[in-house]
Amino acid sequence: MVVSVAFNLVVPIARNWSRFTEKFDPKLYEKKYNQSQYVIPQSKTPISDEELLSYAGYQYVHGINPVLINSDHPPLGKYLIGWFTVIFHNNRVVSLFFAVANAAIIALLIYYLTRSWVSAAIGLLFLSWDTMFIDQIIYSPILDIIQVFFLLSYCLVLLIWHETRQRRWLLLAGVMLGCVASVKLYFPALILIGVTGLFLLIKKSGLKAGIQSVAAIGLITGVVYTLTYWSFFSHGNNLRNFFGTQKWIFLFWQNNAIDRSRIFANAIPLILFNRWRVWWGDQTYVTFVRWSVVWPLTFVAGFAGIYGLLVAKKNPLPKRLGNGALFLSLWSVFYLTYSCFIPFSPRYLLLLFLPLYIIITLFIKSCFPKYV
Repeated sequence: MVVSVAFNLVVPIARNWSRFTEKFDPKLYEKKYNQSQYVIPQSKTPISDEELLSYAGYQYVHGINPVLINSDHPPLGKYLIGWFTVIFHNNRVVSLFFAVANAAIIALLIYYLTRSWVSAAIGLLFLSWDTMFIDQIIYSPILDIIQVFFLLSYCLVLLIWHETRQRRWLLLAGVMLGCVASVKLYFPALILIGVTGLFLLIKKSGLKAGIQSVAAIGLITGVVYTLTYWSFFSHGNNLRNFFGTQKWIFLFWQNNAIDRSRIFANAIPLILFNRWRVWWGDQTYVTFVRWSVVWPLTFVAGFAGIYGLLVAKKNPLPKRLGNGALFLSLWSVFYLTYSCFIPFSPRYLLLLFLPLYIIITLFIKSCFPKYV
């Protein structure tokens, strides 16, 4: 199993190793940006998301006001890209680092819930089959592989806090959620806040205590989110300007000129049949070149696992496993629902599939506790 995991992950990276050793050229990326659609409307030389994030991150760590480049997303993810670029002289190493970090947090989370390294290895095996995960390592940097790490870290820390009730874990949970909100768009963080409150309500933590805990996490999240704009404030801006920027980000995405009827629930046919209902061009559906049969299998097995763990179970689950299964299931259901109402991109599947790998592993563990 370990050999299979290593083979599935290492071989594609080794084949593309030159991407991770190529020296970053800031002048080249500046030229690409200045000739792109972000500077010249209807530009014939558009810049890709990977190139935009690389350029923005490099400029951020060199002191530019973060609202001047790619201001429709919060800045933390681009700061991380920029710091890695400056340290390693390569803009893609950051994705390699967070790939390893995601593998580690999945293994730790599964081990914490099951006390089984065999189960942790099974979860990593599922991860190694994920073509989108491999895609985000190689065709990088992209923010989703960073955001999902903080999402899983939040889940682990929150579950530890729920068991121990130690304030340091509650504080760390707020920090992790603040990072989720600050890496890309903050909507997944808002979903996590709601999932946390519902989780505490179901676990009968007490209404008053639950509200206080969620409020504390939300407050810390807000502080962390605001602090990621430290360069914005250092350029003479104040809180009024900050809230104005956040209003602009919200309105930018709310008023995006997309026919909503064309994107409703478009994640489902993409996952199951590789029919991606897009909102641009003349074609209603396109296929995604890196789609894999693993996607529908993961989707069906994951939600079957949710049903098996939470609805059809005959015997009570071990406390930790049950808590983890409940929290991850709530997240998966609400995130999938949210995905049905947004212009969906395949890269967003990381935030759904990685938790589903853990759920599938937990379901296997509940069925064969003596063997895994």
